[in-house]
Amino acid sequence: MIDNANNLDTENLVHKEANRFHGKHIHIEYIKNGKSNSATIARNIGVKHSNGNFLLFLDDDVILENNFIGCILDVFVKYPNALGVQGYIINKDTYRIYDYIRRIFFLSYSHKNFNKLLPSMQDVHADPLTKIISCQWLMSGCTCYRKEIIQRFKFDENLYKYCSGDDADLSYRIYKEYPNTLYQTPFARLIHNTSDAGRAPKKERIFTSQVYHTYLFYKDIPQNYSNKLIFVWSRFGYIITKILFSILKPSKNNFLTIYYLVSAYLFCFQNLKALKRGELDFYTKNLLS
Repeated sequence: MIDNANNLDTENLVHKEANRFHGKHIHIEYIKNGKSNSATIARNIGVKHSNGNFLLFLDDDVILENNFIGCILDVFVKYPNALGVQGYIINKDTYRIYDYIRRIFFLSYSHKNFNKLLPSMQDVHADPLTKIISCQWLMSGCTCYRKEIIQRFKFDENLYKYCSGDDADLSYRIYKEYPNTLYQTPFARLIHNTSDAGRAPKKERIFTSQVYHTYLFYKDIPQNYSNKLIFVWSRFGYIITKILFSILKPSKNNFLTIYYLVSAYLFCFQNLKALKRGELDFYTKNLLS
């Protein structure tokens, strides 16, 4: 267990429950992350101190069905070339009309038994999922990797706090070098109970997401005219969809979202040269202050 918290609550809880886990033959190694607050750094520390051949990454707000791990491992047996396997979130809300609009703008949308990373650094996620499929990207909150591949590729430690896109970055880099080695199975099912508790404020999340996605676009996506046009088009599309949503459900919060988005785009444009070079210090130093 890698503890990112800036207090002792988690450490005290681990020590308090140590005997109970020991009685069930469950070994917990507790490590306090003394570095910056970052899920990517914490995961890399966990990889370094881990044992075994497979590493399972889970979010703290998921509920797994009883046979989740067994169904994940079954895929590694069935497909010996598999380097990573993710489960299937069964409580995602899907709105086909909304999906169609987002598809026009190369924003994330669902598609039956199909998984792809778009040039906009948005994704196509398989929903509904009725069979085991090959993937271009995997989400970090319900995915198992072979240890040796994570040791080689690692999570990008340039991303701090709200690490938007870190899972797509890692898995897509693996996919590009080893196509057809990432899978998703509908049999490893889980519920994802999303919550804003413990998250960064909305403005920080929006700015961080746009800064990181722009950085990852230049890092991971081939820099041709078509892909650049798609990326810019998707940024306009994101605002348009938010405006449409605000018209249907007007609120101060929705209008603030649009304002923060426009401000974040201007901020990325002003710092575009640094983002192209992969330099994020100009932004992350403020996250860490």
